[in-house]
Amino acid sequence: MRGWQAPRYGGPDVLRLHDLPEPHPGPGEVVVRVRAIGLNFADCMARQGVYPRVPAAPFVPGMEVAGEVTAVGDGVADPRPGARVVAVPIFGGHAESVRVPARFAYTLPSSIDWTTGASLAVTGVTANHALFTLGRLRVGDRVAVTAAAGGVGTMAIQMAVNAGARVLAVASTPEKQALARQLGAHDAVGYDGYRDALASGIDVVLDSVGGALFLPGWRALRPDGRYILFGFAVAAGRRSVRRLWAGLQILRMGWLSPYPLVSQCRTLAGFNLSLVPHLAGELRERFASLLALVTVGELKPVIGAVYPFAELPKAHAFLQSRASTGKVVVTIP
Repeated sequence: MRGWQAPRYGGPDVLRLHDLPEPHPGPGEVVVRVRAIGLNFADCMARQGVYPRVPAAPFVPGMEVAGEVTAVGDGVADPRPGARVVAVPIFGGHAESVRVPARFAYTLPSSIDWTTGASLAVTGVTANHALFTLGRLRVGDRVAVTAAAGGVGTMAIQMAVNAGARVLAVASTPEKQALARQLGAHDAVGYDGYRDALASGIDVVLDSVGGALFLPGWRALRPDGRYILFGFAVAAGRRSVRRLWAGLQILRMGWLSPYPLVSQCRTLAGFNLSLVPHLAGELRERFASLLALVTVGELKPVIGAVYPFAELPKAHAFLQSRASTGKVVVTIP
């Protein structure tokens, strides 16, 4: 099979297409013939060597795919060979076939095409878990979503609006702000207008950017406010992590002592989908609920760009450029 390998950590241009050994499933695993790859910002961070538990180079990135099960290992009753699935291998998905634990492979109905399927799992489950488990979203809550035109952001806007919340979308350009409004956001502002937009208070913040955005959102939380931080996109430049800039942005986030969390009645939570494999059963249920919403048209994945497998490095570069909206998907014929 062919796969895009990073022989060293670096920018999109380090990726090289190689012939690699076909994967074989171990106990509790399946092999998926990949039809579409859902590209995530986490894949860019892994390629640069700054993602949690990233393998030593050379390695094949790729945390989300859609495709057909071609082989199963011992102890796997479901899914069976031939099943259509969305799978979350965390690493290894930028290839024509990938081995993945069966508990991270979710059935994909035939009514949902490969491209749409590859856009659902990571962004949808992240938004759902952040809003409803960590964010304890309630009807009438005011929710701020940073990077609102991105993969998670476009999902989170729809979910929050459907749950009866008021959404403040934060995005970098007028075009991205317009997209957020089309998805149901009640207000949409640029990053320069974020602080003023928070003046009336906020109940939940979903933040994948971090840095200087943190303190304004944190200070604007109302009593029982919840701040969910699930990324640090501010650290990434167009080709690499800007380490000195990242250090400065960490300093700008300030320092929190535990006691004010009590006296101010606020919650700060961090979330990274790749670090909670013990929640596999719960995440599977969340994905099933997402599929139901997509099927009836209450949730619509935003697919901003589709690239062929031969141009996967260009897809990486496009996503890291911050010019993309929604999900970037790579297809394999």
